[in-house]
Amino acid sequence: MGKFHKLKSITILYVEDSKVLVNATLKSIEKVFSKVHVARDGKEGLDIFQMYRSKIDIIITDLIMPVMDGMEMIEQIRKSGSDVPIIVTTGFDDFIEREKLTEYAIEAFLSKPINPFKLLKSVNKIVDSLFVKRELETKKTMIDNDIIYTETDTRGVITYVSKPFERISGYTKKELIGKTHALCKSHETPEWTYKELWHNLLAFKQWQGELVNQRKDGSHFTIHAIISPMYFRDELIGYSATSIDITALRAASHELQIKSKQAAMGEMIAMIAHQWRQPITSIGMIAGNLRFDMMMEELDTNVLEESLNTIDAHVKYLSNTIDIFRNFLKEGKKKEKVIMKNILDEILLLVKEECKSNEIIIEVNNECKNFELVTFKDELTQAIINIVTNSKEALLEHKVIAPKINIVCKDNAQALYIAIADNGGGIKEEILPKIFTPYFSTKTEKNGTGLGLYMTKTIIEENLDGELSVENKDDGVIFTIILPR
Repeated sequence: MGKFHKLKSITILYVEDSKVLVNATLKSIEKVFSKVHVARDGKEGLDIFQMYRSKIDIIITDLIMPVMDGMEMIEQIRKSGSDVPIIVTTGFDDFIEREKLTEYAIEAFLSKPINPFKLLKSVNKIVDSLFVKRELETKKTMIDNDIIYTETDTRGVITYVSKPFERISGYTKKELIGKTHALCKSHETPEWTYKELWHNLLAFKQWQGELVNQRKDGSHFTIHAIISPMYFRDELIGYSATSIDITALRAASHELQIKSKQAAMGEMIAMIAHQWRQPITSIGMIAGNLRFDMMMEELDTNVLEESLNTIDAHVKYLSNTIDIFRNFLKEGKKKEKVIMKNILDEILLLVKEECKSNEIIIEVNNECKNFELVTFKDELTQAIINIVTNSKEALLEHKVIAPKINIVCKDNAQALYIAIADNGGGIKEEILPKIFTPYFSTKTEKNGTGLGLYMTKTIIEENLDGELSVENKDDGVIFTIILPR
């Protein structure tokens, strides 16, 4: 009986008025099932079924019996709303009743005397279907109680909603059935999202994404939905939507973005103050030199013109840093066409005075002088200056003999490459992967907030659609910026 192991969990109601048949049948099958309830007529069978309705899995019944026959018992059971599987055992005289029984969804007919093997085979077949049905019912219960789930017909009209969808939307099942999801539509979800959704579904493809919906009370909730076509016998019958509530996650993410932007702006202010110090110092030095030359009556016209040009460049840079701060992470900014030579010349002009005063040599190897790039000029300039400033501070901190910063610019058919290298001794390998992490700094609290390189990476990778990497090389570190053409 090993092939009938599944039957050990099954409870049977056996209705038969013949004691001889009952005893013979029980002797063969009683140990196979979990429990066998025996009734001598239809009335007793109906009473037992009503008493153990939730526990009885299958009914095996005769038709011709005293008090209440099998036909009436089956009719009463079906009228009660039960779809419990029923096997009818028939004699020759009962054959005519089969036609009447078809409307009661009888699973099988077995002729008397009952062949135990045929009986168990029929029950086993029923049990396979029963297990599938139970699994589906379990999943349906789980869906109905625990999952945000809806079904619609091919027109998008709702045909089923789970309790979690009722709770999250604020609408009752009665209010939702027969309506479309437009009832919960919010203007927070862009129209192109809905167009993309229906484009996929009408092409018989699954769609998944985020939707901001509106509750009955007018408040919003955000879900991540997976919407799939449903088929029956290869014919499209509608769509199912399984969703996860991500309202709290999105709120937390929004709050984090605000805090991150506030922190980034705070760092930007600190960087402006820091970077203003350099040009202001340079302007002061140039003014001092001019004043000295005037006192010595040695003021040269060419030197004066060059000095005024340098001061003008510094003043322009001071103004640009304010614009960069104002536009930092702002959407809707416009890109402009720039020539890399002009950007590198401007950067060199801005940093050369302070580097010169600290005896730091800056070398520029520009192999893409006429290279034109459409980008956010001020932000690219700011990012390169941030890296150069970082190298300069490392050189000073390590008190490097013959400090040097080398800027190399190359390009190919795919991208522009800007490498900024120094001979400051490099960065410890265990620290290297962390230097772009927000709030991580190798400087003292006084000198760094840990957002400088993080912001530089943000500018290059999020605003300029490029890449920023770093590695130790030779006697220092090299930062590489890659910008797509």
